[in-house]
Amino acid sequence: MSLDLLFLEVNSLEESVAFYEGLLGFEVERHSQETDPPMATLRSGSFRITLAQHLETMLRRGRGVHFFIGVPDVDLLHQQLTARGAVLDSPVDEGWGGRFITLLDPDKYRFFFVTWSNRNDNEQTRNLAQS
Repeated sequence: MSLDLLFLEVNSLEESVAFYEGLLGFEVERHSQETDPPMATLRSGSFRITLAQHLETMLRRGRGVHFFIGVPDVDLLHQQLTARGAVLDSPVDEGWGGRFITLLDPDKYRFFFVTWSNRNDNEQTRNLAQS
């Protein structure tokens, strides 16, 4: 199994597209303000995110949702993101097997960009669930 598409409801499509394209370097595949709701799909490699603009329908978006994205070199990604204007804490090593940085998108969805210490997904998932 693999995660192919992440679908997120957002408050401002333009602000979110700017975040994912400008800061994270995603490529815009489709972007339409004319659809109902206004939507955009962005891609990074084989991973896609579809953003749909809905006025806030929950008390707070992103609550309880965390995404862990594996990257080859979290320190390099940290340098690239800070060069693009992101305000981030330095990468952190944790006991569950990864070195990571955390980034919130405009709707407070939390992304953990992780370089795994030992690339064994099943073991890392178990350790993370136990922490």
